[in-house]
Amino acid sequence: MTSSQAQELDDTTHNHGAKPQSPAANKTGTEQRSPHWHRRFAGDIFLLICILFMLLWPWIFFGVVKANRGVQMSNQLSANVARHPHQVGAIVTFIGTINRLIATLLFGKAVVRLGQELIAKNSEPESPEATVFGISALLAFRHMTLVWGARQWKDLVQGASRLAVAALLLASLAALALIPSGTANLITPVEFNKTAELRGKELNFTSDDPGCLTWLAQNQVTNECDWKYYKDTPFTTCLGENQILDVLDSGRANMLSSIGITNKTSSLNQLGGEGGIRFLGSAKGVLPIGPDGVPAFDLLDPQGNPLVDPTIRRGMVSYNYTLTQQGLETVVSCGYSPTSPILSRPIENINTTLVMSTNGICDTAEGLEHVLGRVIDYVTLNTNNTLTYWACKQSPSQDSLDPTYFVYLRGRFNYRDSLGNITCRVSPMRARDLGVVYHSLPGYFTSQAANNLGEASQRPTYAPFTDNMLVGLGNVVWEGQNWASNLFAEAVLSMGAKNLNVSTSEPSDTHLRLFESMIQGVLEYEGTYSRLVYSLGLNDPPPGTCLRTVNGTVSYSVRGWYIDNAGAQAGLLIPMLLINLTSLGLLFACFIMGQFRYTYDVDVTDSMSLLTALVVRTGERDGTDDWENKVQYKPSSSQA
Repeated sequence: MTSSQAQELDDTTHNHGAKPQSPAANKTGTEQRSPHWHRRFAGDIFLLICILFMLLWPWIFFGVVKANRGVQMSNQLSANVARHPHQVGAIVTFIGTINRLIATLLFGKAVVRLGQELIAKNSEPESPEATVFGISALLAFRHMTLVWGARQWKDLVQGASRLAVAALLLASLAALALIPSGTANLITPVEFNKTAELRGKELNFTSDDPGCLTWLAQNQVTNECDWKYYKDTPFTTCLGENQILDVLDSGRANMLSSIGITNKTSSLNQLGGEGGIRFLGSAKGVLPIGPDGVPAFDLLDPQGNPLVDPTIRRGMVSYNYTLTQQGLETVVSCGYSPTSPILSRPIENINTTLVMSTNGICDTAEGLEHVLGRVIDYVTLNTNNTLTYWACKQSPSQDSLDPTYFVYLRGRFNYRDSLGNITCRVSPMRARDLGVVYHSLPGYFTSQAANNLGEASQRPTYAPFTDNMLVGLGNVVWEGQNWASNLFAEAVLSMGAKNLNVSTSEPSDTHLRLFESMIQGVLEYEGTYSRLVYSLGLNDPPPGTCLRTVNGTVSYSVRGWYIDNAGAQAGLLIPMLLINLTSLGLLFACFIMGQFRYTYDVDVTDSMSLLTALVVRTGERDGTDDWENKVQYKPSSSQA
């Protein structure tokens, strides 16, 4: 450009008088439209759709996850997330970064459109122009970067409007910096818990319905052992013999709990199930139902039960389910006695002293009566370590509605010195609601009282129930006898010696406390197995009056997307919301100002446009007016 041409352009720029109207200025709005109107309009619509998508998708995702209380991912995807946690973190970070780049790109496009409409509004059609500061601000917002050097910030802070623009830029940069973290927090898969209600049925041993009592009498546990198949699973029909290991293990687990060792479990293999059923502590007369209880007696309603859905079950990381079931409890207190009602005698017509017969006398004068059913005596080994057993029942007194049971243990020879004569007072089995919880990760059941009412929450059970338990206890003591020792006695003596450092050669109060826990654990396990035998329904299924409803819940952990703290998560999405709303506002402002005429195609922030632009001074050069100098652009070919 020659000096005469520059002088002419400068005179034109500073001429504040009336300017001749160009032909283009006399055209109507329709006639001023760009020749590329359809392309520009389609570009704006596409930009609008992209901004709306970026504006809505995080909140739609947020709403869906929150409304469904978490969204579980597919089993295959869950397995991949579990196997490759670091790669998942990298992918989430990458998506958050991409989300920020898209938001920045759309914001920059909206800024370009705003610049075009502002220049079209404030400039002559043949000479699009803007101030130096305006162009620098558009560049800064277009590329979301600081375009001003350190020396220029001093001039920026001296103008209120310029300072406000700089502050808005810094706020936008901060908002964009938070987009990746907000996105990552939203889409990162986590483990979360879901819950569902459970409902089922079980036998009710507190029913006083005549039909139920008749059914219980017809199917009561006998002292005859046999195998019966139920749903293709074999079960023994008595409380000893084949399951003596389970019985002793239950007593041992209860002893451990009584001395403060609460992390040991008993494995009850005779109840069925793959690998047996494990209880932490005593089974307390509960026959656990559900998918991890006794499989043949899983009476949970499948409706609404996620544990029976194979797809959901495979996707579970862990689960715990709690059922309020009817437990059976007893209280045992033992003491030493100078004498014992247990008698021993040789067996007639057998020429050996290695075997003897033992039984006991229930003194009717003291109100005692026989309680062991068809048991007349026990034929047992006569060794140096023999433990004998008997039990009696005392009729209820005037101030009690329940009978009292007495268990007698008598040691012979070596056991006479270490155990002597022990008499244990046993309360009748009473029912109590227990919260039975299955923990999938350790793989065992626990139980505790479902309320804090103590004995007030206990209810009487079917009258012959405790009688049958004492028959089973006698079978355990009898069957545990061998040539060297008695398993029942040795379980107590070894526990005292190893865990409590108690001598095995003399009586001890510690042994009494251990016998109390041992007997209690055995009786409560037999209560559990009695439920199973009754549930077999050997003659006919139980009537409805013999059943009670079991309620509970299942809480299971799955992998997927979950909103833990809605307020915090929404707060992390606010920066992205503000950026996208600003982009949307800028685009709508362009629609309103330009009315879709698209007067100029020029991108004022484009490098080629800037290289061909001309800066024209508008005042005296005093060091502060440079920001107000005009930048004139060469009209695009569409406007030429």
